[in-house]
Amino acid sequence: CSSDLAARLGAALCRSGGGAVSRAMSAALPAAARRAPVLYVEDHPVNVQLMKALFERLPGESLMVAGSVAEGLAAMRRHEGPCALLLLDIGLPDGRGNELLQHLRLLPGCAATRAVAVTAERGFDFAGTGFDEIWEKPLDLPRVLERLRLLLAARAPAAPHDLRRQGGALA
Repeated sequence: CSSDLAARLGAALCRSGGGAVSRAMSAALPAAARRAPVLYVEDHPVNVQLMKALFERLPGESLMVAGSVAEGLAAMRRHEGPCALLLLDIGLPDGRGNELLQHLRLLPGCAATRAVAVTAERGFDFAGTGFDEIWEKPLDLPRVLERLRLLLAARAPAAPHDLRRQGGALA
């Protein structure tokens, strides 16, 4: 991916408000019909675009995007109600996703929400961090879409799952 493409995608995200479309669609639904959104905290514009593309294949689901620890906390403080799933990058410009998760767990609607570490950090040990799963970058998009469908359909705790590459194969 060229830096020019990343810059254009980043500019498009800034112009779009990073989720204004899903918020507008969600606001148009009656309160009883709205599903809790997914919070995705990711600072890389290309990764955000990829996740948005996956969510286009998940009718009825909405994605709230934040680019930093501070933005993620602010988004959840503004949001009224629970969150369906937390997708948190580990290496963020102003902190770490595992530290963000500790803060999110203290907010209403986040205490028991399933959380996924989405990271390029090889060997990140998510045991004891509060994450239920780890998805290693670069993401295997078909498998991530499958996991999203399962996690969002269940909307309840399931067995931990590991989407890391091991010896060239997926775990």
